[in-house]
Amino acid sequence: MKKIENVYLGGGFQDSQILWVSKILYGYEKYPKKIILERKFNKVIMNDLKKTFPNSKIFLEKNRLKENNLFLKYIHITLFILLNFNTFIFFFLKLNKRKDNFKNSYENQIINSIWDSSLNIMEDNQLKPNIFQKFIGIFRSIYALSRAEKLINKFGINLAILGHAVYSSRAMIAYFRKKNIKIYCQAAYNIYDISRKENAWNQISQKNFIYLKKKINNKNFKKYWQDRLQGRGNYYDSKVASNLKNKLKHYPKNVILLHIFKDSPFNYIDPKRIFYDYFDWIDETLKILVHSNEKWSLRLHPNASRWGENQKIIVQKYLERYPQVKNKIFIDNSYVSNNFVFNHVNRLVTYSGTSHLEASCFKIKPIMISRSSLECINSNYVNKPKNIKEYKKFLLCNSSNKIFRQSNKISNLSKELLFIRENILTLINDLNGIFIYRSDNKKIIKKEFLNIYKNLKYSQNYLKQSGKDLRNRFSHCFAKIYKSN
Repeated sequence: MKKIENVYLGGGFQDSQILWVSKILYGYEKYPKKIILERKFNKVIMNDLKKTFPNSKIFLEKNRLKENNLFLKYIHITLFILLNFNTFIFFFLKLNKRKDNFKNSYENQIINSIWDSSLNIMEDNQLKPNIFQKFIGIFRSIYALSRAEKLINKFGINLAILGHAVYSSRAMIAYFRKKNIKIYCQAAYNIYDISRKENAWNQISQKNFIYLKKKINNKNFKKYWQDRLQGRGNYYDSKVASNLKNKLKHYPKNVILLHIFKDSPFNYIDPKRIFYDYFDWIDETLKILVHSNEKWSLRLHPNASRWGENQKIIVQKYLERYPQVKNKIFIDNSYVSNNFVFNHVNRLVTYSGTSHLEASCFKIKPIMISRSSLECINSNYVNKPKNIKEYKKFLLCNSSNKIFRQSNKISNLSKELLFIRENILTLINDLNGIFIYRSDNKKIIKKEFLNIYKNLKYSQNYLKQSGKDLRNRFSHCFAKIYKSN
């Protein structure tokens, strides 16, 4: 593999993430010529970067949107819009045709970037972005393309490590791929390769599943499953959902588990999905359920408030759109735990969430929309509709239908995959990290930073080894106790 000379660290990294990601970078390439940062990080980080890479020149990306002088900033924005006016019009018109095809083309990746950037700034009482929000989304994505072009032309980068794969970062990924730049992304305390094709931190091939499965101690695996049933798992969202007090005795046999609506569905762009995004999915689903003869639970995301979203408002607006379905829908606003749900339902629907894997552990074969962890192992392990007609059949047949039953063998495999997902495919325990959410306060963010910083001396050698493994062997990082040797 050719030498990595110039590296970009950007795409929305939190301060604490640079601390450990830089050690993985060191293992990947000890002596990059230049390191370009998206922004200036705090003094501790800047000093640590200089200490880690004493022979590298560290530059700051010149992003005019971060300009302190407001007059100069708005002059730059105005000029950028005027110079790219035709591009703005082109993508504005393309947004209206976004559902025509879901191919993972260069153009569609940019449209995905624009669309989820627009959704991200909506109010809770909106079901679609307005013209101004679309304009902001176009601006952010087109500007990200311009930045990506400058990073290559001015600094000659040949490796990019990004804080996430969504919003404006998705536009940068599209451009970097077009120019054959090596790209890694961060998610859930993992770094994974997204250079050539779609990937996600929690999705591994069957080959890697078999490899990692051999590293699982059967005693530890069984203990973790029991701990998880008691609400002591490693994944924070599931921990919240599992620890809810049960306030009901009876529950519908059908459940739809919601995602955070304004969070991006495009961390993995699945060209085979039948709905464009979470809004499109729920809109069409409720339209179908008008014809259902059964009762359904619409389960709000138990951690939505930390994501900064009031889902009750969104759901109520959809139910107003389809009043015929109201008497068939029970809105589950954290009235019971996830385990209670899995023990009571026969049919479970989700877009791509962890709940599909949890359901499979409870012998429920889930209905999925987008590519998932279980589908990566075998597409027959989930009910994934190929078209709207098939989706209607999945929703309107009787919930006791055998197509919703998972075999003991696949249920046990799902427990193994869940263990791998929450113990091997995340470095959170190695780093003593804390999951940070959009609406978290500074106190939580500061605590997470201090945890990482204090733990770094114990974890940096392994992080460097992880960087070597990424370069030479694997597409993902693995936790320390499951090291690759």
